[in-house]
Amino acid sequence: MRILLAVLLAATLGIAAPARAQWKTVDTPTIKGAYGLVVIPEDWNGSLFIYAHGYSADERLLRPFPSDVSPANFTARLDTLFQASVLPAIVGKYAIATTTFRSEGWYVADAVKDIENLRRYFVKTYGKPKHTYLWGHSGGGMVTSTVIEYFPHTYEGAMPLCGTGAGARRNFDGAFDLRVAWEYVCKDVPGATFTCGICSGGSERCTVDADCGTGRTCSGREDPPDPADGLSRECTEFLLDHPDRFNENPTSPGGGFVEGPVHACFGDDAAGQARLQRFVALTQIPASFVVTDMFFASIGMGEVVHRRTHGKHPWGNDGVTYAPPGFSAAEQAAFNAAAYRSKSDPGAVRYMRRWYEPRGRTQSKVLTIHALDDGLVIPENETKYREAFEASGRTDQLVQLFTPTGGHCGFIAQLLPAITYITDWVEKGVKPDAAAIAQTSGFTSQTPGPMGLKVVERRQKGAPIGSYVCDAGVPSDCPAGTTCDGKRHRCR
Repeated sequence: MRILLAVLLAATLGIAAPARAQWKTVDTPTIKGAYGLVVIPEDWNGSLFIYAHGYSADERLLRPFPSDVSPANFTARLDTLFQASVLPAIVGKYAIATTTFRSEGWYVADAVKDIENLRRYFVKTYGKPKHTYLWGHSGGGMVTSTVIEYFPHTYEGAMPLCGTGAGARRNFDGAFDLRVAWEYVCKDVPGATFTCGICSGGSERCTVDADCGTGRTCSGREDPPDPADGLSRECTEFLLDHPDRFNENPTSPGGGFVEGPVHACFGDDAAGQARLQRFVALTQIPASFVVTDMFFASIGMGEVVHRRTHGKHPWGNDGVTYAPPGFSAAEQAAFNAAAYRSKSDPGAVRYMRRWYEPRGRTQSKVLTIHALDDGLVIPENETKYREAFEASGRTDQLVQLFTPTGGHCGFIAQLLPAITYITDWVEKGVKPDAAAIAQTSGFTSQTPGPMGLKVVERRQKGAPIGSYVCDAGVPSDCPAGTTCDGKRHRCR
């Protein structure tokens, strides 16, 4: 993103160098364990954009921002996850604010507190803005959707970009389904297990000999965990304490720990490539996203179950019938007969719904953008997000835009027009015309299909059936044995 942002500003916009070398104000407060950044340009128009950063399991992100960040050096001085945050200050006249969150991983509960603390700090220090906006990418899109519903009257405009609009519960059910598919295709392949090593003469986890100290080796191997755990507790804690072992980055996490098993199962030989084709047909994800997605189907799941839900599983597939279109009827039957099965825990399901399952209950004007080729946060999330607004009777507050390409959050050139779309809507009353915008460069009139065609909708204790939003006439929108109430846009 760093190079792309520089290219966007310098080439696409013709901004070879910012007209000013510094901003009027650069403030780096620390608020209850979170590190903030506030930037106010010289010609501030009195309004504010707050940015929620994307998912990260890397604890190294939790550090103070540099106090010398400027329009000329932000791509070098800011972590990739925060670079987009300053765009409204560079190309507009908006103050901007962003913050780390007090914890890494599935941080939505903490992020709500940290975003609100930052907003209150800004108001107390610099005064109430004329207009307040919230936006974010990926996990930050989820945070944006969450905050504008917990504080429905606070933000006039919001942009949850490439976000998990179907909610945490459904998206982690999808990650669990990937793990189920992995166990089916790769279980008996040597080296294709998501496990840590064990140091000789002890029980400490490791990935290389250097983890074990002088005279000891990383020569043992832990038993494979319950697939529903993602990883063992010990392996999860070791990796989260050593983020360099999975080399996470914002759009393609994975690194050595995940790449090893993936290569073992899907190597360059004919057998490996045949397994890869089978896995892709079963999961409906692009081959280029396998490592990224298996990060969440291993380390991501492990972080949630061992640090967020007290060892309980918020995902499960008890009673689920899988029907991947890339499999024949006989292949589907064989998979359903052999697939690993697990039940979800009601309390853990309630946690994931609280943090968060969008309900469309906000006063904010909301603009979303999603790439149709996103293989991590699949674009079908937007279909379910729209259904939430339909169920709440607020479709007039939602505009959804799509790009034909960009992968996960890679629609860099569309960020600047998006800022104009949302500010014109809030400040001038000019609602973005999705049909007209779809004809402009970088956008498309194509839209994604139902979420349930890729992640099977399922009954789960802790998620009342009446809370499931849906479209009438789309059977996959509701769990088996239920139907959609077309007037309420809810299953029954």
